Amino acid sequence: MAPMHDTGAFTMKNFMILGLFGLLSSPSWGHTAPWDPSPQLKALIIGLKLTYASPALSNNQRNHMTRVDNLSFFISHIDQPGTPEHAQLKAFLWGMQKAHAGSVYQQIRTNVVPWFCPKGGQLRLPSPNSPNPTVFIENLIYETLERDLQRDPKRFERYNGSAAFMSVPKIVTYGLQIKYPCYRPIPEAHRFPGWQY
Repeated sequence: MAPMHDTGAFTMKNFMILGLFGLLSSPSWGHTAPWDPSPQLKALIIGLKLTYASPALSNNQRNHMTRVDNLSFFISHIDQPGTPEHAQLKAFLWGMQKAHAGSVYQQIRTNVVPWFCPKGGQLRLPSPNSPNPTVFIENLIYETLERDLQRDPKRFERYNGSAAFMSVPKIVTYGLQIKYPCYRPIPEAHRFPGWQY
């Protein structure tokens, strides 16, 4: 006589596995809403776009605008899906997001003191299957610009507006440090130059 199998338990186990797989592979898993900009940030972005469209830009500034790691490239192309520049920007943002997440996780795992300390020791990133897998880093850039507007409202007016062409990785590193500080207050020796703390 063959042993009896509990087909109900087998079916329930399969159902639970399939349900978990569906949840983890679902595009909505880890969904994060896009940043809701303040009126001040909206005004800054409009001003930056006008700056980038100016015929008075120097050759150096125009050069910066072709670099995927420059704020001017981000502001100019983040809202232009379907263009080669948008695809290039999204690939750059995805790579930077994954690099920072992997780096801080490995630093904490190997007992190296990191320069930013997310809760639980790792960044919670959206699923690669989500509608916008780079929403975390996009929101971080906008949030950092918001904080900078509050702490240093004249930054984009000084030095002939040179901040309009600043490095996106510098915005991200400062943003990660102030969003996930390892110390409060952040010690002087750990502060990035050129930013308000």
